[in-house]
Amino acid sequence: MEQLLQFFILLPLIGFLVSLLFSNKNENAIAATAISTVGIQFFGLLFFVFTWIGNGSEILDIKHFTFYKEGNIEIFIDLFFDKITAVFAVVGSLITFLVAIFSRFYLHRDSGFKRFFSTLLLFFFAYSLVVFSGNFETLFIGWEFLGITSFLLIIFYRDRYLPVKNGLKTISLYRFADVCLILALWMSHHLWHENITFIQLTDVNLVTSHIDEHDYYVLFIILMIILAASIKSAQFPFSSWLPRAMEGPTTSSAIFYGSLSAHIGVFLLLRTHVYWESILSAKILVIFIGVITAVVATLIARVQSSVKTQIAYSSIAQIGIMFVELAMGWHTLVLVHFAGNAFLRTYQLLVSPSVLGYLVHDQF
Repeated sequence: MEQLLQFFILLPLIGFLVSLLFSNKNENAIAATAISTVGIQFFGLLFFVFTWIGNGSEILDIKHFTFYKEGNIEIFIDLFFDKITAVFAVVGSLITFLVAIFSRFYLHRDSGFKRFFSTLLLFFFAYSLVVFSGNFETLFIGWEFLGITSFLLIIFYRDRYLPVKNGLKTISLYRFADVCLILALWMSHHLWHENITFIQLTDVNLVTSHIDEHDYYVLFIILMIILAASIKSAQFPFSSWLPRAMEGPTTSSAIFYGSLSAHIGVFLLLRTHVYWESILSAKILVIFIGVITAVVATLIARVQSSVKTQIAYSSIAQIGIMFVELAMGWHTLVLVHFAGNAFLRTYQLLVSPSVLGYLVHDQF
């Protein structure tokens, strides 16, 4: 079954490359390529997950292409599958599938029709690479593509001033998160003297022994991971970029900042929880960030005049609660909470223009 994991990475990439072959006027072919690509991914993933559960739900791990090797240091693509990957992958593919169908009609005759669907497929490739990643190097590649596609969709209406300004603000914070993740990756090589994979992190005894021997290395790695996760999920004090990222089309806001991209920080903490859960100061820091964010974002959401920013701050508050749940060790609850928040925010953002249209007479 491990060999099938690469199918879920390559399919969105192939769909992206195929979409580049069509002209912007050929909307049917562009939309059909995107919808069929994500649809095949979703139904194939459902079949894979049910088969995986039927075979005992064993953790899957497969090593792919090696970029560099010298001594104990080896940089390679590694794919990984467990229950965290299953939940994030299924939720992500279903939401992307629904948004692609919705966008087919929402962006009809828009000058950026092809640009939107091509970027959507590239985003889906990046998201799949992140959630299926088996080591920090693979995760970082997907993490970078996520940042690029986010920036491209924020400045979708690039002839306007605010989208470009807010896009630059967002990409600046993303670069800070990238640096934090690179530093965590670099220090993990010093800690382990090898390329550590996520399947090795499931060995609690091995991780605990390294933590006991190298306190300062581990504390630095944990701090960088928490910083990267907080920025990516718009937690305090980095919350301001998410509402400003709503300058793109409503469909991109729904899939990026309401449901999937904003939860990547939660995924990072889930994937690396063995690193920081045994250290009390790290758990207190995560709880503090989550509580402060939830309180502040809830208060800000109550005084917003724009429905998009209300939804954005509400999503930030829920992600803050997920941070608290993570620190408490309630991982299954976090997965359920993620799925519920992702579907709710996607629905709210997609119907918000219609709701405003229905209520336009009531404002007087």
